[in-house]
Amino acid sequence: MTLFEEYMQAAKGLVVISTAVDNQPSSRLMGFAPDPNQPNVWYLVSQPDATKVKELAQNKRVAILTLLNENGARIESNQATMVPSDKQWSEVASYFKAPIFSKMHPHPEEEVLYQLTIHSARLASYAGNENVTFD
Repeated sequence: MTLFEEYMQAAKGLVVISTAVDNQPSSRLMGFAPDPNQPNVWYLVSQPDATKVKELAQNKRVAILTLLNENGARIESNQATMVPSDKQWSEVASYFKAPIFSKMHPHPEEEVLYQLTIHSARLASYAGNENVTFD
């Protein structure tokens, strides 16, 4: 397991996604599931009528921050993109293992499936920082 994957697991499937449209920043907490073959690709869902859907249609560039664990471990990036996924819910449903996800999204197949791609990130903790870049 890579250091990035360790930090990703520490996030427990939660990430803050931020974007901006017309110089108006917007952030929200979202549940994610990583692609098992590409740890820097995460899947998320949103209600089709949510404000973030309209914002992401105008600006696919996002910044992310995972929640800190007891050691302050978190993933930070302003080098990420989030777009509607080409995949169907049935293709990624097994990736979503966090129990809270099903409580927050009882019908994910009716929501917009997004693909978040992290191009580079900082793995930050109380002990120090490390930068990672993905091809």
